[in-house]
Amino acid sequence: MAELKSSKLDAENAKNEYNLFKSSLAQIGTIIVQNVIMLGFGMSLAIPTVVIGSLMSDDDDGGGSGDIMTLTETEASWYGSVLLVCHPTGGLLSGVLQEIVGRKWCMALVSVPQLVGWYVLWRAGNAFDLYVSCVALGLSMGLSEAPVLTYVGETVEPRLRGPLSSVSTFTIMLGSFVAYLMSTVMPWRTVAMINMAVPVVSFAAVVLLTPESPVWLLSRNRPAEAKKSLAYLRGCVSTVDVEDEFSELSIYAGFNKSVDLEQYVDCGIDQRRLSYVKYLQINTNDTTNAEIDILANQNQTGFLDTLKSFWTPELTRPFLFIMLFFFFWSFATFIPAKPYLIAVFSEIGLPCTAQWTLVYTSILTLVGTLLNVLTVARFGKRPITLVSMALCAFSMLGIGMYMVSTSYFSFSSTWIPMILLNALFFFSGYGVFPIPWMLVSEIYPTKGRGIASGLTAALAFLMTFILTKSFLEMQEWFTLPGLFIVYGSITLIGTLYLYACMPETENKTLQDIEHFFIGDLDDYEDCDNLK
Repeated sequence: MAELKSSKLDAENAKNEYNLFKSSLAQIGTIIVQNVIMLGFGMSLAIPTVVIGSLMSDDDDGGGSGDIMTLTETEASWYGSVLLVCHPTGGLLSGVLQEIVGRKWCMALVSVPQLVGWYVLWRAGNAFDLYVSCVALGLSMGLSEAPVLTYVGETVEPRLRGPLSSVSTFTIMLGSFVAYLMSTVMPWRTVAMINMAVPVVSFAAVVLLTPESPVWLLSRNRPAEAKKSLAYLRGCVSTVDVEDEFSELSIYAGFNKSVDLEQYVDCGIDQRRLSYVKYLQINTNDTTNAEIDILANQNQTGFLDTLKSFWTPELTRPFLFIMLFFFFWSFATFIPAKPYLIAVFSEIGLPCTAQWTLVYTSILTLVGTLLNVLTVARFGKRPITLVSMALCAFSMLGIGMYMVSTSYFSFSSTWIPMILLNALFFFSGYGVFPIPWMLVSEIYPTKGRGIASGLTAALAFLMTFILTKSFLEMQEWFTLPGLFIVYGSITLIGTLYLYACMPETENKTLQDIEHFFIGDLDDYEDCDNLK
């Protein structure tokens, strides 16, 4: 008898492990498929560096077209930064679009401006054409970020959310690396022509292989479709198997069919009322339509109401935190220098050519991002961020001091700045570049998440645009060594800020994270005991 019970228990455990594996595989597969979009993002981010480096060199052949193109320093600064100023427009547009058409179709629409951008760049004949291509590519970048991050936050289980959130950053770095690598063996026009295939593939992948977010479907009063989507994301299981999780998701999203209203205690008063209205509409025959209409009119969740909800502590507190994080992020990643990296590497004086240094550093960034995917669940976001920010700061300070010392002393070793550059790009990829984007998918509550994430992405890249556009002017004021010291000092201040204010979100539910930002620290600290 005991042996029979033991065998049944073993069979049950094996079944649970198999279901867990299927669920993980389905979520990982879905996120990888949709992140083909971010491959184009990374290529778009890298192409100004490739084009500027080619057009401002003495041996450019017009990108392989036979016509000679050149860029002045002013044109180069605009071309290098217009990509980033158009990104916020796309980010704001995505915040609205993903609430109207859904996360899935917002991601699919990214392919349209991206395809236009690559085509215009391929056929470009002057600086204006380059600007137009960057406008289209910048819009596609802005359109992609918020829905991808929101989708991860709404569909992935807490145990996988950290690693899968960082897949986006890894794919961006992979796209940049591929673009840099192609530029070493082919003209930039050919790179643009080949890249036209990426939006076509990503559109097909998203439309055919990605289900809509269950949370968005619930917000549109489509519970049957939401349950099917959740069942697909948990390993193509039966809808009966996801009943418990669907019930919890319904409560969090403000849509529940349960009679036990005590379950709503953690959802907030407005969410509870709205859920109760929907419960009445579905499950009650006795309540009059007039009574339901009165309750519903008190709890409209239209676009204007979503905008009003943005000024609640649940949204403003995480918004202010993440925007300060992005301010320091812009300096720590050295991203404002990205379009001018070939010239920067040449001025530093390195043991290899600037073009190949670009490839090496992109490999290190890619490896760092991959390591983040593999270790973030084990070590947590907070310690990884603090260590990486500090090391990025010391690397930039070291490069600046080295360059200053070589102008006063005869001592010089090209391997010292090379090692420091390697450390800068590796740790920026490991614990700086991906972390705030991962947090964007976690820190905002369901109501207003789409608009908040879109606005966050827009303002983050608006800051980056300002810093990128002014980089050459700042270099004239401070000199390149001085600029490294300024960037390193600001990054060090950012490390102290994050030490004081950054919560640990790894292995926390979205509700637990929300408790932290509204000041309910007891519930946040006790969440480790929740199963």
